[in-house]
Amino acid sequence: MFIQSYKASHTVDYLNQAVCAYNDAVRDDPGHVIYLADLGTSLLLRFKRLDSLMDINKAIVMLEAAVALSLDGHPDKPKRLNNLGSSLLRRFERLGDLSDLTKSVLMFEDAVQLTPDGHPDKPSRLNNLGSSLLRRFEWLGDLSDINKSVLMFEDVVQLTPDGHPYKPSRLNNLGSSLLRRFERLGDLSDLTKSVLMSEDAVQLTPDGHPDKPSRLNTLGNSLLGRFERLGDLSDINKSVLMLEDAVQLTPDGHPKPSWLNNLGNSLACRFERLGDLSDLTKSVLMFEDAVQLTPDGHPDKPSLLNNLGSSFLCRFERLGDLSDINKSVLMFEDAVQLTPDGHPDKASWLNNLGNSLARRFERLGDLSDITKSILMKEDAVQLTPDGHPDKPSLLNNLGSSLARRFERLGDLRDINKSVLMKEDAVQLTPDGHPDRPSRLNNLGSSFLCRFERLGDLSDINKSVLMFEDAVQLTPDGHPDKASWLNNLGNSLARRFERLGDLRDINKSVLMKEDAVQLTPDGHPDRPSRLNNLGNSLARRFERLGDLSDINKSVLMKEDAVQLTPDGHPDKPSRLNTLGNSLFHRFGRLGDLQDSQQLLLHYTSAACSTTGPAHIRFEAARRWEKHAHIHKPSSILHAYTTAIELLPELAWLGLSISDRHHRLSQAGQVVRDAASAAIAVHDYQKAVEWLDQGRSVIWGQLLNLRTPVDELRKSHPDLADQLASVSASLETAGTRSNAVPYDTKQQPLQSIANQAHAFALKRNHILQQIRGLPGFQRFLLSKSISELSLAANKGPVVILNISAHGCDALILMPDLADEVIHVPLSDFSIQEAQALAKSLALIVGSPGRNDRLHGFREGEMAPEDTFAHILSELWFKIVHPVLNALAITPPVNQDLGRIWWCPTGPLAFLPIHAAGLYGEDQAFGSKLSDFLISSYTPSLTALIQGFRPQSESKEDLQLLAVTQPSAQGQSYIPGTQDEIKCIKQHAEGKVPVLWLDEDMATIEKVQRGMKESRWVHFACHGVQSTSPTESALLLAGSSRLTLSNIIELSLPNADLAFLSACQTATGSQELQDESVHLTAGMLLAGYRGVIGTMWSIMDADAPQVASDVYAHLLEASPPDPTRAAEALHLAVQKLRTQPGRKSFLHWVPFVHFGV
Repeated sequence: MFIQSYKASHTVDYLNQAVCAYNDAVRDDPGHVIYLADLGTSLLLRFKRLDSLMDINKAIVMLEAAVALSLDGHPDKPKRLNNLGSSLLRRFERLGDLSDLTKSVLMFEDAVQLTPDGHPDKPSRLNNLGSSLLRRFEWLGDLSDINKSVLMFEDVVQLTPDGHPYKPSRLNNLGSSLLRRFERLGDLSDLTKSVLMSEDAVQLTPDGHPDKPSRLNTLGNSLLGRFERLGDLSDINKSVLMLEDAVQLTPDGHPKPSWLNNLGNSLACRFERLGDLSDLTKSVLMFEDAVQLTPDGHPDKPSLLNNLGSSFLCRFERLGDLSDINKSVLMFEDAVQLTPDGHPDKASWLNNLGNSLARRFERLGDLSDITKSILMKEDAVQLTPDGHPDKPSLLNNLGSSLARRFERLGDLRDINKSVLMKEDAVQLTPDGHPDRPSRLNNLGSSFLCRFERLGDLSDINKSVLMFEDAVQLTPDGHPDKASWLNNLGNSLARRFERLGDLRDINKSVLMKEDAVQLTPDGHPDRPSRLNNLGNSLARRFERLGDLSDINKSVLMKEDAVQLTPDGHPDKPSRLNTLGNSLFHRFGRLGDLQDSQQLLLHYTSAACSTTGPAHIRFEAARRWEKHAHIHKPSSILHAYTTAIELLPELAWLGLSISDRHHRLSQAGQVVRDAASAAIAVHDYQKAVEWLDQGRSVIWGQLLNLRTPVDELRKSHPDLADQLASVSASLETAGTRSNAVPYDTKQQPLQSIANQAHAFALKRNHILQQIRGLPGFQRFLLSKSISELSLAANKGPVVILNISAHGCDALILMPDLADEVIHVPLSDFSIQEAQALAKSLALIVGSPGRNDRLHGFREGEMAPEDTFAHILSELWFKIVHPVLNALAITPPVNQDLGRIWWCPTGPLAFLPIHAAGLYGEDQAFGSKLSDFLISSYTPSLTALIQGFRPQSESKEDLQLLAVTQPSAQGQSYIPGTQDEIKCIKQHAEGKVPVLWLDEDMATIEKVQRGMKESRWVHFACHGVQSTSPTESALLLAGSSRLTLSNIIELSLPNADLAFLSACQTATGSQELQDESVHLTAGMLLAGYRGVIGTMWSIMDADAPQVASDVYAHLLEASPPDPTRAAEALHLAVQKLRTQPGRKSFLHWVPFVHFGV
């Protein structure tokens, strides 16, 4: 009676009285199934009204007891199962316990199965089963659940006659289920039918009906989905109207938060299309209200937080308020944290968090944000099955974050993977889809980025095509139109720079003018678009010389700089480009004010603490060049800034090949800087700069391997952390840039991500260590007092070759921090380049490209040219150094040692052989009469070689590797004779492990190198256009590359003898990075290395090797530090033999290290 009165009046008192009455009845007869069922049902009704957890918990207990006591076949059992299912579903909606939802589905399935066809309650129970399956799909994403849900609702609608009071409700439920299936599978017929069902439900529901808001909400959502797919503006406008009505008709309380959230989604979507700021503002308010009205622990809370985060992100992108992007990240982080693994929305929340972190990175430049963004998006892609309609969007977004990190760090792996992700996204997006223009635009951006790095013309052409398609497919008035126009203008400008087609630059200017015109004042992208327009105008001025173009370019860029806040990572770039435009105008008009302003802008850009390192480095270089003429007093400051940026330019988080690419763009800045320091007599600073700035990457890797014994004594935990992350970083950095075609096989945390994460972690650990007493300069660049240790066994001569002058800087064993300066006033960089070119023509001519031939016997060797080169080196470099040191040729004494550290083109010239070689030349006319020469790539590398020698005899073994018949190369029989000679000298003194021909695999060779202190290679060596791929040729087609070698860390290694071709030949583009196999052996840990500067004769190698080892193995125990002396004697002996006086026979043999 009370229940009937409540249903008629909705008065809570009747409901309370019913609960009390049934409670009394159950207390008097606890086993009475009807009382238990009625009490459970009344408690369920009261929970729906008052939302008391105590009510729903007790309702479930009562109904479970009633079901348990109901006999199979009893006509009320299906009803009781249905009510228990409803109670469990309600509690799930409140608490989010998945077990409640799963049990709810089981109860409804049993209720439906036990209800015969034709029973009046069959449609109701089918409807409840459909609802629980829909909710489980929304939670777990199992396609079978949503398919079965649609079938249940279709049966319900078919069984419900027109005019039935429940018809609207059941149509509404079918519409909701079809919409969810469309969101998962993307079948447009589902969406179309969803809208029709929802429209019928709303039409059949009278005004004032309590379910009217719910049905308006469903229709609004379906219309929103159709707008997102088809882009019809009438759909989004109608969606907003439906959802506004739903919110207005719903009192505070459940389900008001859901309606507010949906209205916020619709308003945000309309803003993205039309750009009306009032829509965005109202959207944020709706989401904030929805979150505030939803209690913690509610299963919808993560979804509401996610949507609020999206609205903050959207508002940040429009207004640029930093608080919005920070709030956005916090909302998304909370949403992800509250969403359990396996939830179908987890991927979406991760993607959105990744987007927000990427946008914050673009604003603030914090590398940890973009690294975390990529990790979040990789997780999102991995969690999303193929065929899911969100897959293209997730791939596109991952590609965008990878492109952003590439723009900052230049890691080639990132841009290659970005292109692959975006190509997949475009391919999976059908024609007519409203997101297709955006994805085409993003793919165009990645093609453009890759073109900037690799210069492949097909990339820039594809970029232009993608942008043109994006612009063409985007209607006027769309808020992204300006962005697409700007990007098309950028791509056309870059193609103009490459091909010079005037139509491209004219169209570029037009596109960018339209983009600026469409971008309102206050929009955060306005500074970028003004700057880009200024760039295109400057390019056109360079081509056509129209003064109005450069004047307008300066104005655009001045506005861009003014609108960009200090600390923004784009500020240095905009200051730099403004300086460039002022430089062009100064060159045309000569206005000193322009000169002063451009220096100011370059200085500000270079000294900025934010923004990409390569931009700041470029600004420092421009500052230095202009200061030479217009403000000499600031030159040293400019060079200091540039050199301090080099480690950041070649950041440890990049692969070695990417770091080499960055440094190849750095030019000769270090040598020019040293020359500037020399000009003001600061020789110590010149030496410090040369060591800090040359062989940057070798120095980084040496630092990664630096023993941390002192640190471990006082702070063992930090020492262990540093050692671990350094080893991980070294491994990650030496990997390849190649991206496999099947990117699905990539690990979740890619190699590039690992490298970046390790670099950030290592920087953090180093900051902690440098905060400790006594460790303030831990692993920082060395001071002159530390560098002077390189000269403890003899003079070290750094030869600095710069456009501003050539000089020798000498460290001596007995002069502590003093540096001897010897001006090489008769020498110039132009002469060094000419000599290097002449030598290259001699040693690089046909027939001299492998060890077998060396040079053709009987062919006229250009001895005169060679003699000229060696005499020039003697008169203009070596003899002035010897004079300054007052060194005379010893008589009846052992020769002393000298180490050469050449820079620039001198790195390709044989300083060790400098001298006069005519028949009538007296003793003392060549360097070898005075001293024994060795080379070092840097002072730091030499200091490493002076570490104490291992006293253990367990690994005192010589690994001999021979490969006389490498694939694709000439047969060289002398290699085996070479090793036989070595074995004879080593017998009884040093055990020899010989890996010959097929035994010489990369794996066995690397293992042998780890087990042996000495190694000898007799094989072909080859240079590669990619420096780190230069290699020693082993078994079959295998190659022991420079990359393979530098991956090794051999702390007990002593001596390597590379009896192969071109092992000490570096890269023209990286003259100061010592990128050759001999230096690689030093880096791997060998204290001394014998190599060759060019191809050697197969007949020469065995004799030199035999003589070297005969001398080395005379002592007991053998002393590898005598290798330079042994090589000197062996080469002198070779020179005296008939037919071997030619420079090409004996000059190529060189010694590096200790």
